[in-house]
Amino acid sequence: MRILFTSSPGWGHLHPMIGLARAFLDRGDEVQWVTGADAAPRLAAAGFAVRAGGLGEREGMAELDRQFPELRTMAPAERPEYTFPRLFGAVRAAAMLDDLLPIARAWRPDLLVCEAGELAGPIVAAALGVPNLTHAFGGLLPAPRVAAAGAITEPLWAAQGLEPRPYAGCYDHAYLDIYPPSLQGGPRDHVPVTQLLRPEAHTTGADEPLPAWVTTGGPTPLVYVTFGTVFANDAALRTVVDALEAIGVRAVVTVGPHGDLAALGPSAGEVHVAHYVPQGQLLPHCSLVVSHAGSGTFLAALGAEIPQLCLPQAADQFLNAAAAERAGVGIALPPGGVSVDAVCDAVARLLAEPAFRAASRTVGRELATMPDAHEVADRIHVRFG
Repeated sequence: MRILFTSSPGWGHLHPMIGLARAFLDRGDEVQWVTGADAAPRLAAAGFAVRAGGLGEREGMAELDRQFPELRTMAPAERPEYTFPRLFGAVRAAAMLDDLLPIARAWRPDLLVCEAGELAGPIVAAALGVPNLTHAFGGLLPAPRVAAAGAITEPLWAAQGLEPRPYAGCYDHAYLDIYPPSLQGGPRDHVPVTQLLRPEAHTTGADEPLPAWVTTGGPTPLVYVTFGTVFANDAALRTVVDALEAIGVRAVVTVGPHGDLAALGPSAGEVHVAHYVPQGQLLPHCSLVVSHAGSGTFLAALGAEIPQLCLPQAADQFLNAAAAERAGVGIALPPGGVSVDAVCDAVARLLAEPAFRAASRTVGRELATMPDAHEVADRIHVRFG
């Protein structure tokens, strides 16, 4: 089979798709990937045939800000519902469609696998008369959020002589769900076919040299602190580090590829600051994860059976934080509620109360039972090959 992967350029959106793409390659399938120019080199370095298409990550965000300046004054928790249809429908979809359609017509794929925020792919699949599968980057997005994006993209369907599809065509054939079923929230009867797919971590860089006190253990717990690669927040990171130093635990803090290693200032305790540490290298040593609740970090911590303190900033992070509290695997603090005292209290509870660790273990084992990428690739061949 020829399988065309399409994704937004954000690493958190395309990273969960790597396992399935590699599984298709292992089967002997041909895989072509189309994503933003800034993300394409990372995929090429990982061994994929990749073409640039659509807007880059920063280009898209700049255009969103230009077209919808009202977002600047909205409360963080209110932004995701407003942002998704406008960023992925109004801003990104048309530019991606212009680039993706000629690539697909020339290459003639048998199947498209489209990341859940990449809304040109379903249009291209319909134009070519082939199936499209929507690949989750986290939990299932609320139906009204996707329906609003679908309404915005209706003119793009009509311009290709196609009847617009409900929910932007995302659920017409199958939805590849990487979220543990026990954490799902809200109705999902608008998704007729779901295929579970175990999320996997994929390292694209070398291991980070770490202090010996990280990897050899110590008398106090080790806490991993990260706000991912996009949502840098030096003030919140400094608050977390101050709280962890007050408690007296060890910490590894990552500030992202564009973060300032010196922005946190001097630390009094055992605190290691880095741009990026592969999570697989670090999580086996950790007792707790403190993060923005981005889906990659959130699911990786669950897979490692580690409790979490969620400090959501934007996007689907609020959904993950709410899921953590429902399942008892973590505690969430809203953006306005992040203080040294609040973080101290939450961290102390997460480290001391065994219920959080037990719940995390339960969900981690649930994740481990989900079918892996090779099994799902086999199932897709049976159904769509």
